[in-house]
Amino acid sequence: MEDNNKTQLNKDYIKSKIQNILNKAHDNPEKKKIKEFPERFNIACPICGDSQKYNGAHKKRGNFYFKNAMFKCFNCDTVMSFPKLCSDFNEPIDIDEKVKLYKYIDENVSFTNNNNDYIMEEMDKLIDLDEFMNFFNNRTNSWLYNIKPVEPNSHVGQYLYLGRLLPKTKMILQGVYRVVKDGITKFETRVMISLNMSLSMNKIIGIQIRNLESDKNKRFYKIVEFEELYNYMNPGKPLDELEAISYNKLSHYYNILNVDFDREITVFEGFIDSIFYPNSIGLVGANNDNDLLNFLMNADEDIQLKFFYDNDTTGISKATKMLKNGYPVFLWNKLFNKLVEKRPGYNAKDKFKNIIDLNNLVIKSRNSNVFKKLKLDSFFSIDEFDLMFLDKIIYNKEDNVWSIKK
Repeated sequence: MEDNNKTQLNKDYIKSKIQNILNKAHDNPEKKKIKEFPERFNIACPICGDSQKYNGAHKKRGNFYFKNAMFKCFNCDTVMSFPKLCSDFNEPIDIDEKVKLYKYIDENVSFTNNNNDYIMEEMDKLIDLDEFMNFFNNRTNSWLYNIKPVEPNSHVGQYLYLGRLLPKTKMILQGVYRVVKDGITKFETRVMISLNMSLSMNKIIGIQIRNLESDKNKRFYKIVEFEELYNYMNPGKPLDELEAISYNKLSHYYNILNVDFDREITVFEGFIDSIFYPNSIGLVGANNDNDLLNFLMNADEDIQLKFFYDNDTTGISKATKMLKNGYPVFLWNKLFNKLVEKRPGYNAKDKFKNIIDLNNLVIKSRNSNVFKKLKLDSFFSIDEFDLMFLDKIIYNKEDNVWSIKK
């Protein structure tokens, strides 16, 4: 069923613009014709002129796909967005139509492993890790430099391995962030650099930068989307704005290029928690979980997701909503009750009062492998009767039990 609240693609407008482009590009009347299919417009490529006659007919190898508003020619391998195609042929686009098109793509872009759909398949502009490090380390006055693997005795290493108990990962580096004005460094600070990357391809789709200053007023957290990173490294050939929507969206889903979509995927609110859990995604600066659901479900309804929210007011609210919508959620209070049952006389109130996320649980347990040790998979539920575990609860020290706060 079509969602009437979603932005619809103005196919008639797009078709008229493509027709104008074909009229400019081709002399042959057959090559000016547009074939319309449910999912695309099929045309003779205006870039390469397309192939010659095949069995007495002109074969058309250019396709404009409705799902992502991208043009692809299977003759010359050109891939470009509709606005770029129009720009190359001096065909103006009405500003209102362009805004609607960008909104449409943002609402409909999806991830898929289906080779018949190249929306996120080609990913040919991902940034090579070595090129990223060499570029910033060798560029004069770059805003990030001295990038290297985390050294155990460094400021970042001490924070991650001793403070956070994180296992070593290729997806976190250390470096120095600086602000330069008129060629003069005004400010610089040591930072940890979280890489949203494909480990198999050794390529990056986005980074997050966090400094570790003891003074809270000097702390900062910066999300660098793919478009910003790519354009900084390629100033003479910036990313197509429409194509950037897909890359930027992916850059907010930490570890999405490494998960196995044939297995259940666990979704966390932050990227650090996801490092401790197998086959998981961390939402980086993404406030709307429905955006992730639409992003994945548009691609494949068989993708299985479960949600591991923080143990705070916001997390409880989100978990309640997701459980009511039929998604498995992690029940912190059910875990705490189980731990108390196993340890009579255990001072659960003091032990659990500051645990708000998985990393806190790791630190309290002094074990980075709590996933297996505590069998955390067993504390997810899709049963609405378990909503009681998502209410605000209090610990009764005398009876050594947790109870719902009235």
